[in-house]
Amino acid sequence: MTQLILADNIYLPQTSHDKYKCYPAQLGEQVDMISGRRVLEVRGWVQMIEYEYDYMGNELMRKVNAVLRSGKSFQAAYLPDDRDSLVVSTFLTESFPQPTFAFSRGGKPYWHNVAFTLREVKPHA
Repeated sequence: MTQLILADNIYLPQTSHDKYKCYPAQLGEQVDMISGRRVLEVRGWVQMIEYEYDYMGNELMRKVNAVLRSGKSFQAAYLPDDRDSLVVSTFLTESFPQPTFAFSRGGKPYWHNVAFTLREVKPHA
């Protein structure tokens, strides 16, 4: 089952062993009051997506890099934790740790330890 499709129909490989997470999270901002109290101003809920994959081919990795490093929001189809079908929304890259470059036993180049976190742009009530 497809879990994640990034902009321009970039189908990411299905991942398992707790390496795909999709969950609602509060979108808010901490505010320091004059009295010294710190409060959280909640603006709504957004979907967070955490994706990890052990080995990814160079061609697919270049496409993923172009989208995630663009600094712009992008459309993605994702599998939420409360549905059996994909949902489309707009996301931003929250984090994108650097993967490492490796070679298979046959000498084929791969990117190793690919991981990123996406945050939905528009909050829900």
